[in-house]
Parts: sequence; structure tokens; C-alpha cells
Amino acid sequence: MEANEAFVETGGGTVAMREPVDTTVSLVSQTIRIHLRSDHYYVDVSFLFFNDGPRARHDLGFPRFAYGTADEPFADFRSWVNDEPVPAIELPDRARADERIRSWYVKEVVFPEDRLTATRIRYRSEYGRDRLAFTVEYLYGTGGTWSGEIGEITVRVFNEAEHWVDSYAFDDAVDSTIVSIGRRDFEIYTATVSPRPGDTFRLVLEPVPWWLRTTPSEGELWAFERTELKPDYLRLLTLDQLRILRNAFYARRGFDLCTGELGMFFRRFSWYDPYTTSPQGLLGPMGELNVHHVVAEEERRRTIVIPDS
Repeated sequence: MEANEAFVETGGGTVAMREPVDTTVSLVSQTIRIHLRSDHYYVDVSFLFFNDGPRARHDLGFPRFAYGTADEPFADFRSWVNDEPVPAIELPDRARADERIRSWYVKEVVFPEDRLTATRIRYRSEYGRDRLAFTVEYLYGTGGTWSGEIGEITVRVFNEAEHWVDSYAFDDAVDSTIVSIGRRDFEIYTATVSPRPGDTFRLVLEPVPWWLRTTPSEGELWAFERTELKPDYLRLLTLDQLRILRNAFYARRGFDLCTGELGMFFRRFSWYDPYTTSPQGLLGPMGELNVHHVVAEEERRRTIVIPDS
């Protein structure tokens, strides 16, 4: 649960979002770093603004955005302006137009004429829940309060707890690209975004991926023996998870992984019925192609130089 710094106004001890026509300040870029940990996630968001008009003094509000039934969506909130720590005061939302916004962390920021201004937010949050899945949500729509479009959004996900990341999505069909940035981590990039107020970015994490849980009907092929794997999905997986996926093709065909780590792992699933120790000829053409895709991603991942977090 997280959200963009918004252009807001305060009055009577409450907060409301303002309109882009009231400012010459634009949101040039933002980088959202999400550290996935076992029972919570940690967020570090950097914003870069540019003021192409006269010097301006604005209130910035970071919404306490809740998903589901959580009363305390995040904790340990900290804020900076141009690398200097700045306190933020929590005030209730005035409009209540979006019930997910419980309150705002507000600070006053001066935007010099024709200058860049940087702000930063850090906090930790509990995961949302969607049935058995965990979720991480980012309300990027509040960035639409600034002048013009959001220049670019970069989301860096550091999968420290090796969660199974099932999918990601931006609302309103925002075009994005995903690349791997390490053995466990990935980066999503999109540019020139004109969000609606409630638009969100979402990550879905599963305790066990769907392709390990499913048992095909008799005579039916396993999903990845009839559907080509997409690079965007492989980039969501960690290096260890790619190894499991590669071996799952053989395990599904009865290859005996014996009593080692992988054998113990696959014995958790009812569909695993090993009968052979030879992998030769087990896979069909689509299975062979998909294993090739997984191996290529594993080899590429081992050569990645990890960037600064």
C-alpha cells in the first residue's frame, strides 16, 4: 500500500487534492523501490519535480493508502526534501472521495524557479490479501495533481524473501517494460503517464505458483507443454525459482529427482509420480522450447551487474 506525493491544500485540519492548473510544478520522474520481505515490505520512493514558473511554496501530501481491511497500512514513515530530513504532519482526508485514502502525511516544500527539487519517502507496510495471494499496491493516480504528465515511473522490486511473484499491472492499460536487475530482482519502467485519480500499480504474490498447484486431467498436457513461456513472466522469477521451473518440466513427465533438495520439493505435489531416471525423450517440442527459454534466462541472470538500490 503506497501512493504518490500529491499537490494538496490544507484547511480546517484536513487535506484535499488540488488541481494541476493551480501549479507550474511537474513530476519529472519517480523511482519506487519495493523490498519484499517475509511478512511485510519496505518502500523507498524518490520523486523529482521541476518548476518552470516563478518560485512556489506548496503543501505536499503523501496519502496513507489502505488496501483491504488493514487499519494501519504502513509504519515508520520518514520524509526528505533535497536530502534533508523534513517532518510530515498526519492530517485526515477532507473529501473522502476515495475510501482507500485514510489520511495524509503533509509537508511544505519550496520549489525555486526553473529548478529541480527532490523529495523522498520511506516506510514499511503489511501485505494486502486477495484470497490466498499477498498484494502490494501503489496509488500512482495522485501524481496527476501536478502540471502535465508524469514523465516516467520506475518500479524496482527487490525480492529478498524469494516470494513467488505471479504478476504486475498498471491500471488504465499503461504500457510498461520489465527487465531483470539481479538474481532475484526486477525493474518495471513506464513513461509519459496521465493517470486518473484512483489508478494503481499492483503486484500479486502467491505462496505457490499456479503451475505447480494444477493437476491436468487425464490425457491433457501441462500448461507449459502447450503454451510458450513469455519473457515478462520469467523476469518475475528469482534464479532459484527458474531452476524449479526448469526441473518441473521433467518432474511432470515422471523424471525421478531422487531424494535431493528438488526431489523433496516436488514430492509435496500429488501430481509428482516419478518412474524414470532418464530425461531423454521425455519432453515434447513445446516443452523443449520452454526449457530452452528458462535456461537462457538463467544464464543471462548470472551475468547481470546489480545496480545501486
